[in-house]
Amino acid sequence: MPRKSKHIRPAVEITPGTFVATAIDGHRTLCLKVERVGKDHVNHFLVPVDPVGDRQNLTLLYIDPNDEVTAVEGVAFAFADGQEGVSPEIGDAFSTAAGVFLKIRDLPSAKRGHTYVDIATGMLRHRMERNMGRLLDWRIDRI
Repeated sequence: MPRKSKHIRPAVEITPGTFVATAIDGHRTLCLKVERVGKDHVNHFLVPVDPVGDRQNLTLLYIDPNDEVTAVEGVAFAFADGQEGVSPEIGDAFSTAAGVFLKIRDLPSAKRGHTYVDIATGMLRHRMERNMGRLLDWRIDRI
């Protein structure tokens, strides 16, 4: 029996904030693995980041903790200064004193229409636009 690659693991074993590859609608897609801590459980999600046509469509995709994904090395976000004094839209990255965040669409069942990915930790957070510094232009770099 062939051994699985050390990079292919159940989602529950992948650290939040890790880039992973999986098939979405039959196409290999680069995603950021993110998590949301609930009252007594952790929900696992993917945020497809490449290829992405319209960034205003960046959204959470629920993933079962036991679904296998492939961890991808040599990939990172790259940021550059963007506009100041502009409110972020879905798909925009921005900085605050707490770090760098990416605003994305939340699940349709969520009370809010959007949520924020803490880029440093891969955790989902709410209400991160307060005391926002500036928008950041972002891209995915292969390193």
